[in-house]
Amino acid sequence: METPVALDIIGHAIVSADGRIADRDRQMPRELRSDVDWARFQAALDDAALVVLGRHGHEAHPNPGRRRLVVTSRVERIEPVDELVTLWNPAAMPFSEAAERLGVRDGIVAVTGGQAVFDLFLPLFVQFDLVIVDGLLLPDGLPCFSGGWPDDVLAAGGMQVRTRQILEPGVRLQIWRRQPLSARG
Repeated sequence: METPVALDIIGHAIVSADGRIADRDRQMPRELRSDVDWARFQAALDDAALVVLGRHGHEAHPNPGRRRLVVTSRVERIEPVDELVTLWNPAAMPFSEAAERLGVRDGIVAVTGGQAVFDLFLPLFVQFDLVIVDGLLLPDGLPCFSGGWPDDVLAAGGMQVRTRQILEPGVRLQIWRRQPLSARG
């Protein structure tokens, strides 16, 4: 997948201690939420030129007025819903073309999941903000990435933790950044 040069693709996920973004019913349990992280996350979305998310996330969370690109196989290529929401089938159209069609040529693209969306954008992330809720386990839940534990997947994708921060007791943030091309093996 190719990305327009002036776009910074940033992923955002909050996971359980075992790397899950949802429980066995594909729902985000209350214990996987942090008010401190929610405020940080909402500010990041406010700064984005475009928010990319899966259909389930779009249907579960009303749009507060942000421009959204909803990943779904339910459309042939790309289909506007209204002035802020567009449905997009990545199997039929590259992201670069979808972004161009929306007039999004620069700025931040915030990718908020779910798993298939994180997998799709993994090669494009310049940054991934991973928030971990220590002590919460969702053993039958939905992993953040299909390829394994987030740390392993992000590292294998050429990213490194650049910042670590405790947001509140039991909730920590890791900011992963892509290595420069010259540093890759």
